[in-house]
Amino acid sequence: MADVEPIPWLTAPRAALAALRARGAHALLLHGPAGTGKWDLAMSFACDVLCEHAVPPARACGICASCRLMAAGNHPDLRVVVPDAMAERRPGAAEQDGEDAAASAADASTAPKTKPSREIKIDQVRELVSLTGLSAHRGGARVVVLGPAEFLNLSAANSLLKGLEEPPPESLFLLVCDQIDRCLPTIVSRCTLVRVAVPPRELAVRWLQAQGVGEDAGRRLVEAGGAPLAALRAGEEALAPEMRASLLALLRRGSVLAPADVANDVPRTVPILASIALFQRWGWDYFCFRTGGRLRYHPEDAASFEALSRHWSLRAAAAWIDRLRALRAVAEHPLNARAAIEGVLLDYIGSIAAGREGR
Repeated sequence: MADVEPIPWLTAPRAALAALRARGAHALLLHGPAGTGKWDLAMSFACDVLCEHAVPPARACGICASCRLMAAGNHPDLRVVVPDAMAERRPGAAEQDGEDAAASAADASTAPKTKPSREIKIDQVRELVSLTGLSAHRGGARVVVLGPAEFLNLSAANSLLKGLEEPPPESLFLLVCDQIDRCLPTIVSRCTLVRVAVPPRELAVRWLQAQGVGEDAGRRLVEAGGAPLAALRAGEEALAPEMRASLLALLRRGSVLAPADVANDVPRTVPILASIALFQRWGWDYFCFRTGGRLRYHPEDAASFEALSRHWSLRAAAAWIDRLRALRAVAEHPLNARAAIEGVLLDYIGSIAAGREGR
């Protein structure tokens, strides 16, 4: 869990949580774009609620027995419910991974390989009974942090409704979601909503630079949709500047791009997801250019899009973007990354040619 103290745009949502808790709210739903710090805020606020010395709206003291249990990742009055695919969000996940590493390695050769579920399942929600159905171990509150709430499957969501409708005394449900319109309406209606919005650009850029992001903080923020934590994480997975420049140079050639250029200029090692994201942003900006919108990701490439618009139809561009979407869906499977990216660029060439012929 990141420390939310240095994240200035979370001050107002934190104050809202504290005020609602003081008025007796038992179910709070933090919602807003991904990468704005909602999960870190929920976990930090859970620490505030469970602290044995803090008097609302004060922050957790960090030294009481409850705070020490939180820091160790094993507080008995906290339950964190996430999909198995997001197991790293569970308290103590890093320590548990270390303890289990040897056993996992030993079993790897015989155990069937299954992809961790991206759903929150009914069994996970039923396990909450062990917390909410008993008295608090520390004699204070009991807290459930659950998210993303839109990943609850239908059975799990219906099971959770009972706890939200008939909450045990001194219990608090903190739900987090990125896409509130994908949450079950009955879940949303039983919670008090607290929105965490994308911060102002200037504030976000300053914060990113304070975290060590260099001169490209502004560009990374734009590519992350204005979400600073997403921009910060993207730095770990982003294309190297030289590779990004190489791929953009290929896209800018537009109608004169040739298969030989692709074979010669695509780097030997290329990260597939980051490359697809770059291509998608190029395609989206092309649509913006053709429909009179503002270039969001490549404002310096208006001339390239102008030249491209003489040859590439919107129908052909949409088909290419659909191809990118399909490739992204399977990008986590074993693929020859260079061959996949070369294939996308060859499709780009063919798409422009098809668009020209269809005029």
